[in-house]
Amino acid sequence: MKKSLTILSFALLALTFESCEKCATCTTFEEDPNATTTERVTEICGRGRDFTDQVTVYERTNWECVEN
Repeated sequence: MKKSLTILSFALLALTFESCEKCATCTTFEEDPNATTTERVTEICGRGRDFTDQVTVYERTNWECVEN
């Protein structure tokens, strides 16, 4: 019984620290004079490191990202 309680406690602890989904809105301005709009906007969502990596990729390619 004690072993089952310990395993259950660790499982609940792991779920407690699971990161919540975050979203960010990223914008950039089109330099092509033939483009239909000058501003491009996209929203990215994710969790933990995946989200951070996505934002980093966008920011390295001259997008400006703001967390929602």
